[in-house]
Amino acid sequence: MPQPRITDQLRDADAVPGRQSDRLHASALALMLTDRSARGIADRLGHLIYSGELGQGLHLPTVRALAAALHVGPTTIASAWAQLRQRGLIHSDRRHGSFVGGPGRLAGRRYASLPAPARVGLDLSTAFPDPALLPDLAGPMAEAVLGTRWRSYPDDTVDPHLAAVLHASWPFEAEDFTVTSGAHDAVHRVADVLLHPHDRVVVEEVAAASLLDIVEDHRARATPVICDDEGPLPEALELALTAQPRMLLFQSRMASPHGHALSRRRAQALAPMLAGRDIVIVEQDTAHELAPTPDVSLGEYLPEQTLLVRSWNKSHGPHLRVGALAGIRRVVSRVRARQKATGSWPSVLTQRALAQMLTDPQTQAAIRLAGSRYRQRRQRMVRALHEHGLAPTGVAGLSVWVQVRNAGTAIRSLAADGIGVASGAPFVAYADGRAHVRIATTLQHDRHAHIARTLGEAHRS
Repeated sequence: MPQPRITDQLRDADAVPGRQSDRLHASALALMLTDRSARGIADRLGHLIYSGELGQGLHLPTVRALAAALHVGPTTIASAWAQLRQRGLIHSDRRHGSFVGGPGRLAGRRYASLPAPARVGLDLSTAFPDPALLPDLAGPMAEAVLGTRWRSYPDDTVDPHLAAVLHASWPFEAEDFTVTSGAHDAVHRVADVLLHPHDRVVVEEVAAASLLDIVEDHRARATPVICDDEGPLPEALELALTAQPRMLLFQSRMASPHGHALSRRRAQALAPMLAGRDIVIVEQDTAHELAPTPDVSLGEYLPEQTLLVRSWNKSHGPHLRVGALAGIRRVVSRVRARQKATGSWPSVLTQRALAQMLTDPQTQAAIRLAGSRYRQRRQRMVRALHEHGLAPTGVAGLSVWVQVRNAGTAIRSLAADGIGVASGAPFVAYADGRAHVRIATTLQHDRHAHIARTLGEAHRS
């Protein structure tokens, strides 16, 4: 005789079976929660939702009822509910309470929640490159057409000219190499190969929304690690490794949105902690051509455990959707085999154009100028924020990350003045009660002081 699902065991006795409005019994659910911290509650319920034990549409206990059953404060349950909402696993409204959303609600939810270009005079909600600072693409594309046998199918997925350029500039000796349709495509393909439901993945506490989406869409469990300006903190990583993660996923330079960059000193401290472990290190470096910080990779110390992902759409143009993935052969070869089976690799014409741009002196000069302008624009925003009592994080990037008292108030105040900025919620692995905004710094403008003053006033009110 089949065992009843946990859903059936926890349902209120007076509920009508099969109805989506069935409410889970608080006291019975409490027996399933051994870790009574907000994160522990969220992780356990997330596991039950991913496994299907808590079916989509089920009505969760009220915050007060579960808090009483667990003998914790209502704020603990409210924080757990906020984490689950942020992960797309439950949804709530004030009238009817909270319901299980189910893993099917994920599918790039964080990235999709980022604002579309706002109808404001100055949109700083998205860190798109400044069109005026992008190098010319017409010439390299024309040369690529002339120099490529474009009427026949390519012999390989990787253009040999691009491969030669990238091998010469790669920071460590990679076992294997392929190209993808951008950096996030590369990370997604690696996750397809490596991750299973409930695997642990160490991620930055504040990370690119698209990277957090990849973890959640593969039904893996994010284990956040705190970063400072030099990358993951050793003591935080040591604690995260006790969960026996399958993957370490982080941004090595120009990190979005936090702005940290892996230093050599930090890499030397982290490498011994990771050496010999059954863990794959995946580094993403999406704006390295613009980065003012040194090119440092854990692959220099742990090449047999490291995959490095790079792309050029921020520096060379959004239509150059080429990513490079190099490192561990057993992973890269499987990614490449799947690409060949589906025909899903970037055009060799685009690859050849990128190879020419990476070696062209005029293009290189344009990229150096863009990098200098982006640094100046970010520094100007950082100085203005400091002058108004705010503390943005990081050392380099295409945006600024700053804590505020109430993100909604700050965003509405700036929108009233015709300025758009983004909420920090999609970039945080797990909600901790703090609020942030992300301000893109790629565009030229003169509103820095006004933005900083408005955010400062909102933070103090």
